[in-house]
Amino acid sequence: MIDDSSDVSGSTEGERAPGWEPPFWALPRAAAVDNLAKALRGYGLSEGGVRTMAQAAVRPDDMRRKLADPAELRVQGGTLLIAETRLWSATVLPHPANPREYGYRQYALAASGTQRSMMTEPGSSPYGTAELEIRVDTPNTIAQRLEDAKSRLIRDNPLAEDIAVEGVLQPLTVVPLIVVHGNGHPGCALLIAADGSSRISAVHELLGYAPSKVVYEWGSDGRRLRNEIGRWSRLVRSQGWQGLTEDERRRVRALSVPARVVVGFRPNNRSGQAFHTAVRNFIGLTHIRPPRPYGASVENEAKADAVLDSLAEPGSSEAPHITELEKRWFAGTISQEEVEAAGLSGRPDVRAGEIVRSLLGGGFRTSQRVNEGIRSLTAKQRPRREERVDVAVELILRPVRTGLSDGAKFVRPRRAVLQRVYRLPEIEDLSAEVRMEGTGADSRSPEELRDAALAEADQGMGNNGRLGPAQTELAVKAAYYMAMASPMALQREVFGGGEDDRGAASVLRAMLSRPRGILQAYEVIRAGRAGERLHEVDENGKPLVTAEGRPRGLTDALVRHAYSGGPAPLETARVGPKAAAMGWACVRESVERLYRDVDGMASVPLEEGGPSFVSEEGWDPSRVREVRETLDRVSRRVADWADRFEERERAVAAEQ
Repeated sequence: MIDDSSDVSGSTEGERAPGWEPPFWALPRAAAVDNLAKALRGYGLSEGGVRTMAQAAVRPDDMRRKLADPAELRVQGGTLLIAETRLWSATVLPHPANPREYGYRQYALAASGTQRSMMTEPGSSPYGTAELEIRVDTPNTIAQRLEDAKSRLIRDNPLAEDIAVEGVLQPLTVVPLIVVHGNGHPGCALLIAADGSSRISAVHELLGYAPSKVVYEWGSDGRRLRNEIGRWSRLVRSQGWQGLTEDERRRVRALSVPARVVVGFRPNNRSGQAFHTAVRNFIGLTHIRPPRPYGASVENEAKADAVLDSLAEPGSSEAPHITELEKRWFAGTISQEEVEAAGLSGRPDVRAGEIVRSLLGGGFRTSQRVNEGIRSLTAKQRPRREERVDVAVELILRPVRTGLSDGAKFVRPRRAVLQRVYRLPEIEDLSAEVRMEGTGADSRSPEELRDAALAEADQGMGNNGRLGPAQTELAVKAAYYMAMASPMALQREVFGGGEDDRGAASVLRAMLSRPRGILQAYEVIRAGRAGERLHEVDENGKPLVTAEGRPRGLTDALVRHAYSGGPAPLETARVGPKAAAMGWACVRESVERLYRDVDGMASVPLEEGGPSFVSEEGWDPSRVREVRETLDRVSRRVADWADRFEERERAVAAEQ
């Protein structure tokens, strides 16, 4: 691995993330807008639809040229005619009857007189144009409906942070909607996202746009719309991209969106299908019966290749994080003969350790490079650490899957275990400065790694809440063989199946915190490399035998029993720092279990496939208050320990 530790560019976790720098889009000339409107009238659209669409175009001349030869988008029952262009975000709204909200929609049949009036589905324009029409009682009806849609979409499908970095990447499919008010209020024309309501809602959230303002202020008054767009254009022109604050950049990226604007509809000769039905069919094809998803493992595979590309590319002020040869090694595209010729290790646990260190170690700077690769496929601004772990695990498993006749059955449980194990926070501390075992001529032997880990355990590492570097490296490599063994010597937690529901990472930390566990990990690695079955060892590292005199095979149950997370029977410490450190390990385990239990409760859905029960319904305040009071007491007590430690540190410093 290339050591980039000499880079002192000052990269910190608060550093401004790289993002898209959009080209400068000036406010279009009024004459260009008028020319586009003239071209749109040739499609028979209503005057309101023509005016709204013409004002929405970022580049009216470009859209007018595309109208001369519109693209065709075939849907069930007909063909939509579209012009792909760019629209100002202040002119597009979410679909007021978004199918994503069907599960939460209120219907008039169940309404009482005190409930607000319900809104019907949009239908086709009675004039045969490629426009939808919806009838509402008052302007407030559709304004409230759009606000409700925006709020729910932002909550259920949050995209604002991702769009703030890269803008909207895929075009929205935009359809004109004519609103007819039942109280005599003048009608209005909107542009709605038949596909992309979540994206446009996130954009409006970034820009601070209220749907009512888009509909009834900017939509009916072109001057106000141009003033809103013009103030941003003037800001970018006067300040330049480099002169904008990060908050201003986030908003400018969202100022416009790519769109496929539907301007016409041609039904099939025999179907005679209505326009609104064709639009509904398009939505269904996109969201209700889309192509079968690739699946998480395939998605992680694709992310893995993108991440390796990112790690192998030099940065603006730093060397590549890995070499091209390491990239091929990690990707699994290099043969065993090439591995040996290059001086790399042919041992799968060494390769796993290097992948884990290169993708997950090194702290913020490594995660930033890995996130760049993930963002290149997903545009996600802040990929979670769990996503980086999943990518690393998928790389580790590539050679394992190859040649297996029943790969899914073998790989699936092992993938789950490794994904949990490699979430050990101590892995983030591994870096290029830490000498690894088995990756070069100057690397230490497995015995040296074992002895270093024993020294760390003797200092209380692991029991104090974090493993040392040698303990962590042993954990990473032993976990690989423990997961690959049959039966597996390390499995994921089984809730409800016994008292021990610890995650695999917690079990591994407890194991590597003890001398016996370190000797066990060393034996696992030795046996795994030799192709032998894994066996349990005693406190001296010697094999334990059954009543029949046979070595006792290592299983998940035996590991959990031997390394319970609290003081083990083999430990003799009862007083002093060692005993206190073991007690602290129990506290840490309890806190981690509490986090898991809270997450588990939060994941209970209100209904099958629905949102979180407690997020929607909440929980009894008296019961919550009781738990919080207990937690407060524990927090104050633990804080007292920290205060006492600091007092002693100050007293010692004063005496020196």
